[in-house]
Amino acid sequence: MDLFKNYVLFYKGLLLTLFLLFLYLPSVNQTDYVNSTITSKTVFFLYALIVTLSCWGLQMVVNKNKQRAVKISILDVLLALLLVFICVNRYVLQSNYGFSIRFIELLGLSLLYVILRGLPVKHFVWILFAIVLSGVIQAGYGNFQLLGYYPSNHSGFKMTGSFFNPGPFAGLLTSVWTMALGLYLYREQIFKQFLYLSTSSTLRLNTLIKYTFEYILLLAIIGILLVVPASQSRASWLAIAITTVILLEFKYCYLKKLFAKISRFKKVMLSMGLLIVLGLSLFGIYHFKKGSSDGRLFIWKVSFEIIKENPVVGVGFDRFKAHYMDAQANYFAEHGETTEAMVADNSYYAFNEFVQFVVENGLVGLLSLIILSVLLFKTKVEKENTYISNILKTCLLAISVFACFSYPMQILPIKIILVAALAMLTTVNAKVYEIKITQSNTMHKVFKTSLLVIAIFGVTKASLYANVLNEGFKTWQYALSPYGSYEDVLEDYKAVYPLFKRDGDFLMNYGKTLCLEKKYPQAISILQQAKQHLNTTIIETALGDAYKGIKQYEKAEITYKKAYHMIPSRFYPLYLLANLYDESGDKTKAVTMAKRLLDKEVKIPSTAIKEMKTEMKRIITKHNTSSTDKKSQYK
Repeated sequence: MDLFKNYVLFYKGLLLTLFLLFLYLPSVNQTDYVNSTITSKTVFFLYALIVTLSCWGLQMVVNKNKQRAVKISILDVLLALLLVFICVNRYVLQSNYGFSIRFIELLGLSLLYVILRGLPVKHFVWILFAIVLSGVIQAGYGNFQLLGYYPSNHSGFKMTGSFFNPGPFAGLLTSVWTMALGLYLYREQIFKQFLYLSTSSTLRLNTLIKYTFEYILLLAIIGILLVVPASQSRASWLAIAITTVILLEFKYCYLKKLFAKISRFKKVMLSMGLLIVLGLSLFGIYHFKKGSSDGRLFIWKVSFEIIKENPVVGVGFDRFKAHYMDAQANYFAEHGETTEAMVADNSYYAFNEFVQFVVENGLVGLLSLIILSVLLFKTKVEKENTYISNILKTCLLAISVFACFSYPMQILPIKIILVAALAMLTTVNAKVYEIKITQSNTMHKVFKTSLLVIAIFGVTKASLYANVLNEGFKTWQYALSPYGSYEDVLEDYKAVYPLFKRDGDFLMNYGKTLCLEKKYPQAISILQQAKQHLNTTIIETALGDAYKGIKQYEKAEITYKKAYHMIPSRFYPLYLLANLYDESGDKTKAVTMAKRLLDKEVKIPSTAIKEMKTEMKRIITKHNTSSTDKKSQYK
């Protein structure tokens, strides 16, 4: 009896930790972490997962049932194979790999998927409810930011929620929208199947639960509708519009009934009309922020060049940022400063998760993803779970539509919703293979002992690593903060270098600081390491400064030109080149470059550009005066 009580206790603890994880994760933003809107969520997720794994392991250890049944579907197998391929591709097939928050999250999300797969269907509603509540909190946060009660996390945007810009914020609310609307549309089925489980519950309690659930769903729907338009995220608008129509069709079958009544000609005309409306909507969305749209199209164009060079297995998981800017520089070096240069910028993401997935995992990964997606959306379920399947599939579709124009797979709170939807959809799958295992007393004890040892070892190792990451991100942020001398900052960088020595952003910050401290040889070494994992104009210009500092002018010229070719619309690389030529005594190149910069089209006027142009005029005047003086000496 005690064992049974312990089992129930640990199982309730498991459900509670899962509920709190889904509820609180999107709101985490500890500002003492570097890139706090990302890294603090990762650290919180790791600690929460450790607690969840502990409860999960303990409830399995105290379970006295000697007969176990493992249910596996084809979707489980395909997801496992895809994970194995990503790991093998990252560590074996590729020549290099970097420190990756995304990969750490991938491993954690895989464990979370296994835990969620073990939950019975009747408990799904509480996970879905936690997701909706998290959306209510974020929608409220966004509204308060718009009203000026809370600051945003980006100086260029008034509303960001707990994220670094409105894009990920709108992506999360889009994911929650489908859950909230779907649960509200099917609320009567949910009340009957899930919320009235206890026959001993009083009518008053059941009524309270019903109205609480219903009003929170309405609050989420209204809150998201108020906030998402202000985010100006076209991807979220499109995803919400499409999934709303689909959910309403699932529930009320308006189009199905209409198509059953009208003639074939009218069906064709209606279908064409819907396609025209969709086309006009896409056209309007494109022109709403045309510059941003053109920028995405250009990124996809360059990304396909990377795919051509690495077609089979890609460049490796989370290695897009290590290759993209080099490819963009090669494009402009070959084609010159085209009109596309005005929309080019430093890019970490492809702004299309499917394009980025192929860049990183090649055609092998793409084939796996296509097979998985087809089987996923063709999943058959028992009749009583049809509405759950409709909600979950629509949620996956919403994330997929958003993923066509943004980067949700870089955002942990969106990925955790995706994993929950996958796990739940796989659980309600009618086609599963059940493996029953009956254990003897001895084998049962061996199994529980082994499980306990593995759990203790795994939790201990995970806790230690989470602690190291926790302190590492804080130290890195401390090094970026304006305090003390550069020498003190460099000590902080040295302290966490073993942990982040494969992180391109960290090495960029470290190398830039070394350069500012005029430790040029060390800066060159660190910045060259950074280029293996990330490349940007910042790294190239810092590297050029370091080469210039040790009088290696030819190498400095190469890196400055590389920075220019990465983003030809920028003035700064040309400014650095003109000053380099001036310092090295190449007067002809200095004047030519100065004139080129003065004639260059300004993308966004600024004080910095005015100051650079003033400096270029000084260089031209200096050398023209020098030439005049020399001519006068010969007269």
